[in-house]
Amino acid sequence: MEQGTIQRDPVQEAVLPLLDRVAEGVRRPVHRTLWRGVEVWRGVEGDLPDVRGVYLHGDVGRGKSLLMQWLFDSVPIAEKRRVHFHPFMEELHHRLHHAKPPGGVDLVLHVASQLSGEARLLCFDEFYITTIADGVLLGRLLSALHHCGVTLCATSNWAPDYLFQDGFNRASVLPFIDRLKSRIHVCELGSGVDWRRRVAGAHNATTLGAEELFTHLSGHHPAPTSIELRHVRVAAQGIENGVFWFGFEALCNTALGRAEYMNLCTRAKTVIISGVPELSPDDADAAMRFVVLVDLLYEHRIPLRVRGPVALDEACPEGPAAFAWRRSVSRVHELSRLGEV
Repeated sequence: MEQGTIQRDPVQEAVLPLLDRVAEGVRRPVHRTLWRGVEVWRGVEGDLPDVRGVYLHGDVGRGKSLLMQWLFDSVPIAEKRRVHFHPFMEELHHRLHHAKPPGGVDLVLHVASQLSGEARLLCFDEFYITTIADGVLLGRLLSALHHCGVTLCATSNWAPDYLFQDGFNRASVLPFIDRLKSRIHVCELGSGVDWRRRVAGAHNATTLGAEELFTHLSGHHPAPTSIELRHVRVAAQGIENGVFWFGFEALCNTALGRAEYMNLCTRAKTVIISGVPELSPDDADAAMRFVVLVDLLYEHRIPLRVRGPVALDEACPEGPAAFAWRRSVSRVHELSRLGEV
């Protein structure tokens, strides 16, 4: 897609028959029934297909989200949902904490039944695993959702076999990966045009420094301050009229996570991050925090401006976060076009 138009892409077109089959499976008539103490979906005309859903993976900007939106739109049911992966994980932990399953009913199965009642087509944007706890939990949830009759779809930059590739105790995540590959169609979008970068390249990025940019966007000169994100106090270079300016060190090299960044997204109209350094493999935690933040800003369509002594493309050249960083750079280019000055 370029300048609001859709252009033909042979790699994307090759995926459409598979998406049609997935959509056809979701459109089959179903009803709710009891199974192991919870309500689940079952086919009116027979069992549901054993392999349900699609996992679209490939490099940045390949149109994965667009393809999943076409699939989502093509299924005329009320019980469907599309959600970014980070907010979903926060929601999942909240549900598990507050759930009160009947006696003898598995906690994860109970929550999966609740989710299935709301969405028997559940679509995840930007799926990946950042912690061992998430990986183990997702393995149990995937199995439970499958039993509840849910069709799962996801987009990711990682092939299943590369999820949590350099993570500690990765063997604990392997059962989840095996379940994913056996119960969901895995489809790679091969090499092609990075549409996000191609569109972004048609626009000239501002050359203003961070301080000048803050003044231009907010109408005020910056003054150092701090802000509480959830329950964590974070230093800021300036906050005025919805423009939030942070140093990379304060925002990404401290103990912040999804919850704090989601809170920022509810308050900011534009975010500026300055002082992005060249990151070594030992800086993987800070790099991954930046990745999570960019994902959430992208989901909320919040303009982002990034400044640093090195080009963003070259700031994280190697290490366990390098691939995720490269994906985020593509998104930063797109977010930099929003609200251009």
